[in-house]
Amino acid sequence: MGFDLLTEIYFRHGFFADNCLRDIRVLIPQDTAIDMRRYEILFRRMPDRFVLLFNNSNADQRAQLLRERLTLTFDLQLLDPFFYNYTGLPQTDIPGSILLFSNADGHAPGKLHKQDVIAATEVEAFKHQGAISVKPFGRIALQLTPDLSDSYEISFAARTTRWCYYLMSANLAALSEPAIVDTSNNIHFTGPQSVTLPDGARASVFVSEETIALAQRPLHTFQLVDTVGIGGLHRTVISALPSPDIQTISAAGIPGYDRTQAYSEIFLY
Repeated sequence: MGFDLLTEIYFRHGFFADNCLRDIRVLIPQDTAIDMRRYEILFRRMPDRFVLLFNNSNADQRAQLLRERLTLTFDLQLLDPFFYNYTGLPQTDIPGSILLFSNADGHAPGKLHKQDVIAATEVEAFKHQGAISVKPFGRIALQLTPDLSDSYEISFAARTTRWCYYLMSANLAALSEPAIVDTSNNIHFTGPQSVTLPDGARASVFVSEETIALAQRPLHTFQLVDTVGIGGLHRTVISALPSPDIQTISAAGIPGYDRTQAYSEIFLY
């Protein structure tokens, strides 16, 4: 007697360089735990996924199990307090809603949601049931039917923000014609624009024309340059500008910019 793979659920996230999301705790509600013991299904947690195994005591054991058409429920809890800062997730009422994942009809191939990445269709109002003490971040309703796949993914997209670079030091403020350039020439910045900071100081700021995806490892190399001499030659001042700190997302009170958008502020000294 042994155990073979029934299915496995992977957690994916576009922010991380390896596309693996690890800061998720998986909890097994009592009803599901009872069903798993009854049908000899084992649960194994891996860093970026969890695995379900079945007792292979006879050749037709998997088919017999799937004919039972069980639904196993798993609750998900977040372990990273900054998760929403780097995740592109249309969930406005976080305390009052939950993400629901399922392999029911209409899910994307190999996913537990309807599109390639999680969208508003997975957000539903949360209603407390039973003796739950902490609201789950998400819930999986996994249907064990004959068409069960060997693996599924739950895939999150990275958040996109407009990046704001502030020139803070006296040396940077003294540049004659500063500019921020993208070495691949895909992203463009407007500015510099003079703004007043909360402490009353003045600074120059550059703002990206488009939103830029946040990433664990930079996807772009931005440089601060200064135009010098005749012919508009560029002198590189900072060869690789820092990426935003994911612990901070702001509405960037810059005159003329949409306050409903998310901005990432980077201060250069």
